[in-house]
Amino acid sequence: MDVSAEPAPNPGYLAFHRPRFDFVLRLVEAERKGRDARILDVGPSPLTDMLRGRLKVPVDTLGLEAERDTGQGKHFRFDLNDAQERERWRLDLGPYEVIVFAEVIEHLYTAPELVLAYLARLLSPGGVLILQTPNAVSLRKRVKLALGRHPFERIRTSRSNPGHFREYTLAELAGLLRESGFRIRRHSMRFYFDARFAVHHAGDERPRTVRGLVSNVVYRLLPPSLREGITVVAERAG
Repeated sequence: MDVSAEPAPNPGYLAFHRPRFDFVLRLVEAERKGRDARILDVGPSPLTDMLRGRLKVPVDTLGLEAERDTGQGKHFRFDLNDAQERERWRLDLGPYEVIVFAEVIEHLYTAPELVLAYLARLLSPGGVLILQTPNAVSLRKRVKLALGRHPFERIRTSRSNPGHFREYTLAELAGLLRESGFRIRRHSMRFYFDARFAVHHAGDERPRTVRGLVSNVVYRLLPPSLREGITVVAERAG
């Protein structure tokens, strides 16, 4: 997910990410302790509205968009790259029992341990961070590298939507989280996308039905370390 303000995602994007959204929704439901638990979604997206609809509670957001009260939660303006300087940290929000940090960390150029330390400050003691990001060493990327093709796209020319600066392995994330004041509860490596809709640049592309269905089966049968997605549920320690 991009960390900038965008128009409503196209139907292909929503269809491709729907299994991932459903996975996060189930995790938040399982981790929320009581109806009054406060929730923050980092980077407003379709997932934000899904969380509000599923849980029937306000959900706050954090991102680059103008500050506002949506009536279903407050949006706080803060560029997580500014976590580089502790004096710029926004601490006038929270504390939260659950923070959803899904498909954002790969878009940041600031050292991840600084960003994670900031998010830890926004959590209540024992609060949970749900971190989701692409697997930097998935099979698809290894195959591209073996064929002499760069597995990662170039940084885009758009300042507000630069793409991925850095992707991570599970071992890297585990170390970064522990260093930033978290205790890992569990992790999962999955293919939680729908490959039939992998091509969705314009939004009106035809689904790749046969190829997509085969890819869905094959990707989900791979060993976990070769799958596309990483999700870590981590608790603030102390």
